[in-house]
Amino acid sequence: MKPIDPDGFEAKFRANEDPWNYRWSRFEMHKRQVLVRACGSRLFGRGLELACANGETTRALAARCLNLLAVDAAPTAVAAARRRTADLAHVEIRQARLPEEIAPGPFDLVVMSEIAYYLSRRDLARLLDMLDRRLAPGGRLVALHHVRPFDDAAQPPAIAHHAILQAFGRRMIPCGAWAGRDYRCVAFKKPRS
Repeated sequence: MKPIDPDGFEAKFRANEDPWNYRWSRFEMHKRQVLVRACGSRLFGRGLELACANGETTRALAARCLNLLAVDAAPTAVAAARRRTADLAHVEIRQARLPEEIAPGPFDLVVMSEIAYYLSRRDLARLLDMLDRRLAPGGRLVALHHVRPFDDAAQPPAIAHHAILQAFGRRMIPCGAWAGRDYRCVAFKKPRS
């Protein structure tokens, strides 16, 4: 099977606004709790969520940010996320393809969940470099991803997770790591100087 691309995600969301059952799945709810816990207890000024899908995680992150920008490449997902967060004036949802259309920073919080392995190794390396430059000094980056292989990934999930550890482990301060049977979550803080 070939890797899924933004058009493939659009087709998935057109067929079902919640293709992975983010809203009701106990596993997805558990991962969302882990991700939010990995963000720490502080309130962030400006947050960025990559690959927001239908906005379930966006709602959870909104309580941690004064302003939150959430992006996704699929127009149907963006529309669903806008509806899901319509009552949250401090949340903006935009359509964006990664890594080309990443928003300018600085951001105090960057969250990337279930996106790294859908990018080629080259595009993931570009994205991680861009995120490093867009994260404000003292800011936090949180990444949560599956690590088991699946057919439509552009690269093996464990390799994508390792790329994140390599990229940020050298430049940032580790803030924690969480693991489940099928996922890994890491948090890093950018040094202030």
